Amino acid sequence: MRTRTDLPWYWGSQTASFVGDRLTGFAVPTIAILTLDASEAQVGVLSALGWFAYPALGLVAGAALAHVPRRRVMIVGELLRFAAFASVPLATLAGWVSVPQLCVVVAVAGAAMVFVDIAGQSYLPALVEPRELVGANAKLQSSDSLSKLIGPALGGLLLRTTSPYAGLLLCAFPFLASAFGRTRIQTVEPPPEPIREPLPHRIRTGFTFVRRHPLLRRLVCAAAIRSFGSGMVDAVLLLFAYRVLGLSSLAGGLLIAAGSIGGLLGAFVANRLAATLGVRRTLVLTGVEALCWLAVPLCLLSAPALALVAIRICASVWLPIWNVVTTSVRQEVTPAGLQSTVHATARTLTSSTVPLGAITGGLAGGVLSTQLGAATGLVLVLATGGVIAGASALLVATATHQEV
Repeated sequence: MRTRTDLPWYWGSQTASFVGDRLTGFAVPTIAILTLDASEAQVGVLSALGWFAYPALGLVAGAALAHVPRRRVMIVGELLRFAAFASVPLATLAGWVSVPQLCVVVAVAGAAMVFVDIAGQSYLPALVEPRELVGANAKLQSSDSLSKLIGPALGGLLLRTTSPYAGLLLCAFPFLASAFGRTRIQTVEPPPEPIREPLPHRIRTGFTFVRRHPLLRRLVCAAAIRSFGSGMVDAVLLLFAYRVLGLSSLAGGLLIAAGSIGGLLGAFVANRLAATLGVRRTLVLTGVEALCWLAVPLCLLSAPALALVAIRICASVWLPIWNVVTTSVRQEVTPAGLQSTVHATARTLTSSTVPLGAITGGLAGGVLSTQLGAATGLVLVLATGGVIAGASALLVATATHQEV
């Protein structure tokens, strides 16, 4: 039975979780670069580790979540994420903190994130009617975009006004708020299915459904390409900001946050665009992201920081639109009994390319910086990654009308 307060509590909990993601996602690489003097390759690995949990655990999590209460899993996962990041300040007191230790923390938090993410996507259809899914996902995407605006700026402020490790502890507190908010949801989700099939068979069922569904198969492939390009960009963006532009942690946070202005706009118009243009045209339109990143060489000319801010704002409009539309389509076409396994399959396949992109970006940034200089080398990586991300929309452009 649904209550009027359940969706607001769920939305608020997801928002807190998003903020925690952005705060810790900014604080960890910043500490690695500015405090522990991590190399380009180490930063790439650190950026990738959180996403490695998806190829390692995503399919298993999806199959397992079909048979357990998903709200409880979300609560436990958020508490585990808080504990992982809170361990860093404690390790500092013992003199153990290092880049490898940060890698372990990110890996543990990433594993918990997999279960929270898949459980959340599978739980949402129990809270709203099918016709309300696009609107609900648009609200969640708005929160995600807002967290990208608030998180890095707030993270930079916390790291600057406190010690780096105390700041990281404060950055983890939204996970506690998220766990509390989920305890307030009263909707009784459909009872877990009795376990009738072995775990490998349930994994195979979700994978087979995605593979045989023409639209889902194409969307997953396109999203995987987009994720690879985004991973490249994310791996070197802070390196470029700190080591080429010479920005402080606070200025770096403001730079990252500025791009979320476009993300908020994208989340705001996603529902309207999908209703006006349809799924196919809306998704093809997101390819404009590639054109935005083609302008990144302008950062080598005058006012490089302003140019990078403008590019990020323009490029960030399109990913929220893509996420809202594709997630809603997946939730709508997937039978109730396959929600967790199908979401896990899609998220695993698309997220698995993020660490590959991050490692590729980090290694390419190191090699090109050595040969061409840090400014030119990192700009080339940013431009290449951005173009790959935007060009993924070409897969939807070549789809048949029967598929989309």
